[in-house]
Amino acid sequence: MFSSIRQIEDYLQTLIPDSSQLRFPGEEGIKRTKEFLKLLDSPQNKLKIIHIAGTSGKGSTSFMISNLLAAHGFTVGLSLSPHLLDMRERFEINNHLISPQKFINYFEEIAPSIEKMISSQYGKITYFEALVGMTYYTFFKEKVDYAVVETGLGGEFDGTNTVDRTDKLAVLSRIGFDHMKILGTTLPEITHQKAMICAMRGDLITINQYPSVYEEIKKVVDKKKGHLLIVKKNATKNITLTQENTTLSFKWNSMAFKNITLGLLGGHQVQNASLALAALGHLSKRDKFTLKIDTVVSTLRTLRFKGRFDIISRKNGQIILDGAHNVPKMKAFLKALKKIYPDKKFTFIIAFKKGKEYKKMLQLIIPYAIKIVVTHIFSESQDLQHFSVSAKAIVDEVSRLGFYQVTTVSNIKDIVRMIRMDASSCVITGSLYLLGDIYTELE
Repeated sequence: MFSSIRQIEDYLQTLIPDSSQLRFPGEEGIKRTKEFLKLLDSPQNKLKIIHIAGTSGKGSTSFMISNLLAAHGFTVGLSLSPHLLDMRERFEINNHLISPQKFINYFEEIAPSIEKMISSQYGKITYFEALVGMTYYTFFKEKVDYAVVETGLGGEFDGTNTVDRTDKLAVLSRIGFDHMKILGTTLPEITHQKAMICAMRGDLITINQYPSVYEEIKKVVDKKKGHLLIVKKNATKNITLTQENTTLSFKWNSMAFKNITLGLLGGHQVQNASLALAALGHLSKRDKFTLKIDTVVSTLRTLRFKGRFDIISRKNGQIILDGAHNVPKMKAFLKALKKIYPDKKFTFIIAFKKGKEYKKMLQLIIPYAIKIVVTHIFSESQDLQHFSVSAKAIVDEVSRLGFYQVTTVSNIKDIVRMIRMDASSCVITGSLYLLGDIYTELE
């Protein structure tokens, strides 16, 4: 039926909803995804799952947990959403893409069930739901020991939240405001959606959160008769940030690490690393495997994660790429930028997806900018057509804020040409979809 990845991508395009209401269908979507997974013999319930939700840091936390488990000798599935460069990032095995042929073979095996759903009581599944099925099916076929799964959005009604096993480990990264039209307008409402990934009688690990966030998490975990584990702020000490790495000491329960070096940059990665270490420690105790200190230290030191404070060095300055696309992420990124480059300003190349709080993000960016270059995104290769805030709206807002070194460049090839010719260092941020386009063109 399919002879190439491109054919599969074209087929999946036909499943992309034409509105966000259809993309985020709430409880109906969860029922539909479960029905689809049932046709695949419910592979999600045959796996040990680590399920990660949050507003900021869930991708980095997932990435670190996956690498740490793989370094301990396990076969690990990792699902990231959205993908940056390749759809197969949604079902990696030991942090590597599966081969094109395996991808085609597995998709051909699930395609009849996708077609069968059209005539079911729930109707045609969405692009995201199809890839959730592909994720769990691939991980089952590959016989993974653990599956590390990042939610797409929210948690309670996210297509990934279809696991019934009580041993699913839920992990919550930093929670703040984002996707408010879908998740709610208050922190407790948003938190409730995300905390609902907690399994019945399951464990949930999180970091220190705002009081209202913590109270809601506790409420959800108590309702689920689960067990809440908190990684408090004082678990990490001796934090230093440089252009090369981030260092820290970590102590939580019976775990203790001195002078850990992170390959991932920024103070926000300290929080993510503490969550990843806590998850690893909890699993080692629960599943009775030995935690290897040297393995943990060497693994964290060598990690690089595209799109997360990723520095590309060149003769005439650095290119810094970070996928910060909401206010909490942008605050964390810029705080790290200031810490690492205390007396430096940058050319910012930006685009924001429609619906984001771009005015607040521009206020944060301007103090660090010598020039702002506005571009745009249009993606129809993932779970919904994504349009950017218009260049005019951004330029008008930047001017209103009293910053006039702003220009627009709409073509990505021209952006990359400009980056290569510019003598100053530049920051590319505002959207993972923008970063995907830039990486593709740079490479």
